[in-house]
Amino acid sequence: MGFWSWIEEHTSLVGLFVNMAMLVVWIMYLQLLLNGYRRLRQASILVTRGAGSGLGARCLITNMSQEPIYVTSLIVEVRSNGTWNETQLTDMRDLPEELGSDPTSAMRQGSLERGQYLDIGHFSSLLDQLASNDPEIRSARDIDAVKITVVALYGPETLPVGAKRMFTIDRNHENGSRVIPNSVRTEQIYRKRERRRLLKELEKYL
Repeated sequence: MGFWSWIEEHTSLVGLFVNMAMLVVWIMYLQLLLNGYRRLRQASILVTRGAGSGLGARCLITNMSQEPIYVTSLIVEVRSNGTWNETQLTDMRDLPEELGSDPTSAMRQGSLERGQYLDIGHFSSLLDQLASNDPEIRSARDIDAVKITVVALYGPETLPVGAKRMFTIDRNHENGSRVIPNSVRTEQIYRKRERRRLLKELEKYL
């Protein structure tokens, strides 16, 4: 029996296999489209070091999402003498009535359009503020690591979104103190359990 003869005798079976194969292909295609759509809709926030690598470098928060985000809080964990302490960076300073040309950066909170960033200051000034705010830290030089968590509201999401990144302070570098990111990328906070924890963090600082 030739191949084509077998096909003719089993047309219905061959048709069933072809239809099943097409169904599988379409399901995979739709899954790829759905995953791509979800990635586009997910918030993407960068925490970066800019304008150098020393303590004079600036810490920047950039919105890389498709839609605007509203930064509600910056939570910072500081490591000093092996101990981690947490504080909210957003409300640490008393601000003047005049916030200048960039009130979002001055307040360290507010709305960011796609591609827009807020500048939360030099790492040296951040470390000084964090040290003065914590009675257990004698000096900014005692701080050897900071972990910055951005908490933001995004579109129709009912839970806050966020991102975090850790920086190590290397004070023994041959060219002076350096701020070194501990990872290449900013870690995005997507999981609902982690986002619920962010909500509790916000409630703690109300």
